[in-house]
Amino acid sequence: MAGPLDGYKVIDLGRFIAGPFCALLLGDMGAEVIKVEAPEGDDGRRMKPAIGDLSTYFMISNRNKRSITLNLKHPRGKQIFFDLIKDADVVVENFRPGVMERLGLGYSVLRELNPRLVLVSVTGFGQDGPYAMRPAFDSVAQAMGGLMNQTGDPNGPPVTAGTWVGDYGAGTYAAFGAVLALLNREKTGLGQHVDVALLDAVFSWLRTSAPDYLLFGIKHSRKGNRDLYRCPVGTFPTSNGFIYITATTSEQFYAVARVSGHPEWLDDPRFSTEVGRLANSEEITKSISAWSSSVTTDEALAQLIGADVPCAPVADIEQVVNNPQLQHREQIVKVKTESGQELPLAGVTVKLSDTPGSVRLAPPGTGEYNKEFYCERMGMAEAEYEELLQQGII
Repeated sequence: MAGPLDGYKVIDLGRFIAGPFCALLLGDMGAEVIKVEAPEGDDGRRMKPAIGDLSTYFMISNRNKRSITLNLKHPRGKQIFFDLIKDADVVVENFRPGVMERLGLGYSVLRELNPRLVLVSVTGFGQDGPYAMRPAFDSVAQAMGGLMNQTGDPNGPPVTAGTWVGDYGAGTYAAFGAVLALLNREKTGLGQHVDVALLDAVFSWLRTSAPDYLLFGIKHSRKGNRDLYRCPVGTFPTSNGFIYITATTSEQFYAVARVSGHPEWLDDPRFSTEVGRLANSEEITKSISAWSSSVTTDEALAQLIGADVPCAPVADIEQVVNNPQLQHREQIVKVKTESGQELPLAGVTVKLSDTPGSVRLAPPGTGEYNKEFYCERMGMAEAEYEELLQQGII
């Protein structure tokens, strides 16, 4: 079954995470994604652990793509790239601002060759502004964007989130921007330049921090696993692990009170409102922790789920990959490489009823698609192909 982006052609110049993740999302939905790598291969391939030139770092952002190699700094390589984009719909890149222009591949040049082309640029700070030229990675965006200052124990230092939220957030926004630009092209016939920054993505996820400060002067600090607005919310120990409880309504709070052996809280005026529960959060947390510590994780979950309280075990990766709900949702799929190696990959997140996405291709080896693409699709003569290969142009 064809995906919603079947028939669209995407050229992926991305490196590391954010740009390639954007192209991956488009590929999941049916677009043909051609990953253009330097002749020596993507930087991410050299990370460890790895199977051949497929590091797990590379795997996570490069499924549903075909790899070709091309030296964009060489005049012949640049000309091949121009031929490549003449019938392309989207180009994704995450170089620092100005790099595409120095390569002679800026948007003004690409637009002349293909007015319908959508160029998606993902950078640390955006294409312009006082910080635009600074180098940045995900952790820099987390620090500058305010997320790190709100993550961690209140008595400890700021810490990064447990994954690359800036990269993944920016990559997701970039894919969204690409689709919006393609939709607009249906009306105008013209492509456009999509500009996404990691810093912007992180800032957009700061909950109520900005309006709380700008309107009321409130500066939120690190709360550990507690919530700014509700109690009890957080991590609680069990006799053999941890659980997370999110009691966000009065009904859920009273359910936790009964389960944890404190039915008297139902008649205590201190706990009758959210404000009161937050003011007395230390007592509530201590009492629930005493109960949860006396039972196993499974016992605690059974009682809380039976009372309709939102909760979950704090799972390690072994428990996550064996989670029956994730497996039912096909969030872990296996796909074979050209060499026959079976790789476990994340599944497609967005579920569409009529035109579902799919994982069709394993992450490619370096230049795996070279011969087929250059000779069969572009019509390059065998002798020229071998010459370009020897010269390091492809």
